[in-house]
Amino acid sequence: MSKTNNTFFQAHDERFGAIIGPAPSLELLAENYDYPFAHEAGVYNPLTNDLFITSNRCIDPNGQQKVHITRVNLSRNPVTCEEIPTQIPMGNGGINYGKDHVLFCAQGSMTEPSGLYRMSTTAPYQSELLKQDFLGRPFNSVNDVVVHTDGSVWFTDPIYGSEQGYRPAPCLPNQVYRWCPETGAIRVMADGFGRPNGICFSPDDKIVYITDTDRVHGDGTIDDQIAYGDSI
Repeated sequence: MSKTNNTFFQAHDERFGAIIGPAPSLELLAENYDYPFAHEAGVYNPLTNDLFITSNRCIDPNGQQKVHITRVNLSRNPVTCEEIPTQIPMGNGGINYGKDHVLFCAQGSMTEPSGLYRMSTTAPYQSELLKQDFLGRPFNSVNDVVVHTDGSVWFTDPIYGSEQGYRPAPCLPNQVYRWCPETGAIRVMADGFGRPNGICFSPDDKIVYITDTDRVHGDGTIDDQIAYGDSI
């Protein structure tokens, strides 16, 4: 492990230096004292210089759990934040999808399905549910997503929603899926996870990395029998 000139950063691989440069720094761009607005997604649109983020779980005035989606425009000084009024239930991970859409993971609710939603990146931010089940069985609480260069969509589906009280009992195991939008074909690519969470590909798209966060369960319990680390 090598240290950079700035103590905020530590590089566990020398190649990381090519990304952050010789003198990286941290800058606070936006904050929200009302709720934890910057939690997941972090989808950057270079065409508009916008960043789309999802909040942590919040409680709305009716006592229901809710996740906010915020658009942060980085072109202005100071940056501006706009909460987006979408119909995506309990949004979480996301990724750019085409030139003018974001593909969001919706963890769902007791009455709304979990699945993959496509949202436009401009107002009125229309959204459309693209996939909500595996061979007829509803997803648990879709968590994170990545798109392969061949167009297939890979995503994780842990049982956090049920554990945290906003989804029904699971109908499927904790699994990782590959969905082909062109053909509609979907298959399980990996199982045996405790809680499959983050997912990404190597630069050449030959290896998929999946974070298993099984140590911390959705109900807040900790299982110290579970080792830290990522699965591949």
